[in-house]
Amino acid sequence: MTEGTTPAQPLQPLPAEKSYARATGWIYLILSGAGLFTNNLWHMINLSGSMTMIHLAIGVTGLTVARQGGARAHRVYNILLGFILTTWGVTGTWAPTALVPYPLPLENALHVLTGIWGFYGAGSVLWSRVSRKS
Repeated sequence: MTEGTTPAQPLQPLPAEKSYARATGWIYLILSGAGLFTNNLWHMINLSGSMTMIHLAIGVTGLTVARQGGARAHRVYNILLGFILTTWGVTGTWAPTALVPYPLPLENALHVLTGIWGFYGAGSVLWSRVSRKS
């Protein structure tokens, strides 16, 4: 390293990306905890054993990425989980018999909303890059 130069700083995730990972992590971790005690919440969210494990995996991954992940990990998490949750929610709404166990209305809405929110976090990165160039 020559005198007067500073080492390159790793890219930090934007607040929208970090808050998405943290919020979805807690939301799905709480749902998985509720799944240990009941099979459904108010007959609106199905919490079978397999759904509890899926929610636990999403929650732990989200909290891990929020705590330790770099900018790239946040973007991959946002886009991948956004796509998976949006597809899962839309499929549950329009073709519910294609999914096992049968999804319930609030569950579909939760998946679609948290999925779209993931695209918002990734879109904020794109928008910040475009706005800097102009």
